[in-house]
Amino acid sequence: MPTPSFGGLLTGANEDSYDIPPVAGRFDGDHILVPLLTREIPPVLDQLKTATTLARVRNASLTIINPVSVPEQTPKAYDHKMTDSDDMALLGWAFEQTDDSLPHVDGDFVYARDVVKGVLHAVRARDVDTLVVPSGDGTGRLQKEATERIAAYADADVIIVNGKAGFETPPSILLPVAGGPHSGLAADVATTIATDCNAWIDILHVVEEDVSPHKREQAEALVDDVYHRIARPESTTTWVHEATNTVESIVEQSRYYGLTIVGAPTKGRLRQFIFGSTNTSVRKNAASVVLSVHNNSPASEAE
Repeated sequence: MPTPSFGGLLTGANEDSYDIPPVAGRFDGDHILVPLLTREIPPVLDQLKTATTLARVRNASLTIINPVSVPEQTPKAYDHKMTDSDDMALLGWAFEQTDDSLPHVDGDFVYARDVVKGVLHAVRARDVDTLVVPSGDGTGRLQKEATERIAAYADADVIIVNGKAGFETPPSILLPVAGGPHSGLAADVATTIATDCNAWIDILHVVEEDVSPHKREQAEALVDDVYHRIARPESTTTWVHEATNTVESIVEQSRYYGLTIVGAPTKGRLRQFIFGSTNTSVRKNAASVVLSVHNNSPASEAE
């Protein structure tokens, strides 16, 4: 079986012709949206903790919505009658988990014939910059498919939380980087959380064993670029790691960190962000909470 790639973390057959794409993407939005796509508390809690941390540090607005699916034939005037007590309790509880220091928190129910379309419409109508969603792993096929569709088509940057309860104050963050349009966003998200938690960041780039001097120089240049972007020299280190399997290497290293943040793969179709085996495997198997980020700016769509 071929070794899975991680959007450029591993070289191709002709490594000297391989160029690591430049670091791109930026986390600079001022409106974060959290759609409650499941009633399971652990993934929702990690969503809220992640979004609250980002909003607090960036002084951004936070919106929480609870999408409710209504039958096709239901008149819009009766949409509110489709809200049951569990949905109402979940939204109320979600608001209680937010930080009183946030500049602005709002939200409500979103009624739609299709939950995915309802969330995507909310992103556009509310001028959302960043969307924080659960991975859907372990929460059922339908909910997982909804997460995948929302993350792939949202007109906003997307942060997927792997749903392992435990997003607390991480003392350290693992940041595997590959270059490309999502690496800058991943670095900015890591910096934002590290600033809030006073956490250490280890920047990791994985290359094949016995890599050529040319490829080694490229890898060192990449992690150095991210290091200077983060601009926290007293609490940031870089690491070019040689390994035969990228996924296994990242998963193994995740055991030593409170949080792992990965950018979307930079090769192939946009959908590889969701369906790519490496990204999914890291989210499922990492020993720490994982955030997968995708820069949905127009420039990234060309990837």
